[in-house]
Amino acid sequence: MSNGTTEPLRVGVIGLGIGNAHAEGYARETRVKLAALCDSNEVRLKERALKFNVADDILFTDYRAMLKQAGLDIVSVCLPNALHAPAAIAALEAGCHVLCEKPLATSTAEAQDMIRAARMNGRRLMVAYNHRYRADVAWMKRVINEGRLGTIYRVDAWWRRETGIPGWGVFGLQEYSGGGALLDLGVHALDLALYLLGFPAALTVSGSARTSFGARGQKVWGAKPEKFDVDDFSEGDIRLEGGVSLHLVASWAEHRPPNDDLIRLEIQGTDGTVVLNIPNYTKTDTLRFYTEVAGAPATITPAVRWASSGHEALIADCVTSLLANTPAPTDAVQGLAGVRILEAIYRSAAAGREVVFEHEADQLA
Repeated sequence: MSNGTTEPLRVGVIGLGIGNAHAEGYARETRVKLAALCDSNEVRLKERALKFNVADDILFTDYRAMLKQAGLDIVSVCLPNALHAPAAIAALEAGCHVLCEKPLATSTAEAQDMIRAARMNGRRLMVAYNHRYRADVAWMKRVINEGRLGTIYRVDAWWRRETGIPGWGVFGLQEYSGGGALLDLGVHALDLALYLLGFPAALTVSGSARTSFGARGQKVWGAKPEKFDVDDFSEGDIRLEGGVSLHLVASWAEHRPPNDDLIRLEIQGTDGTVVLNIPNYTKTDTLRFYTEVAGAPATITPAVRWASSGHEALIADCVTSLLANTPAPTDAVQGLAGVRILEAIYRSAAAGREVVFEHEADQLA
């Protein structure tokens, strides 16, 4: 384990699917060294090793061996959702800080176990919420923090696709993913809403979840899955502290304009409404601010300046917080807040009734 701040922090990545984006972020970061890669797929492992110029002797197919041998400071956990908890806990117990892909875990209990492990071992556990690092999201955060919306009372948060069921990996298998569109896409939309609002506590949740296309092999990216037992459309109504209502929609597939892939947040307040509208991952013309000026309705179209974003900006921010010993930018307690709500949407959908949170459920002990 490296000591002090003079030597680069030694980093390992477990899982090189989405973990490729993590490795790219670390490769651009001068304050760290990409010291180990791990993936159970040896072909992919070799491909990533060549891409990032990583020597064969620091390649692993078993993360436990990597944690034992590589002497790491930071580990990115980028495995299927159901494996986040065991891999992250093992890394924390090995003395590593952890950046875990979203969702933090597939259940509140798992997320709490992970946070306990971080605290017991004096390490940081962070969540890879890369969409917070968009320039348009940062602009929205400033507008809200400056009080320009007045009292916020309603939020709509969507990530909706016309055709977008992943036809690779284990996305469609409950055993490995813990859920479908809600855990894949909804987790990001929910986190953006909670982050922009300052993480008010959830009081009640009412949700629904359905599988309309995946089990029939429709609206799939890539090969049709042999088995599909997760949701491809979910939604929830969440009542938050402070009188704010939040409507969340997560969809891998639905009948909408062809090839549409839309992230949308609409935050309404007594003095204005701000809208983030991102069709097909664009970075241009994504913002509107509706208010009144001199008694007349006014529409403001901001022109934000983009710099580093996504996983690159996320990783740089996390490294800075570690070296400066400042609060983690995407702390696991924030990840826990999202997991609790997503889990409650599934519970509500299964039971056909509203879920009411008790305050003691927020405690980790």
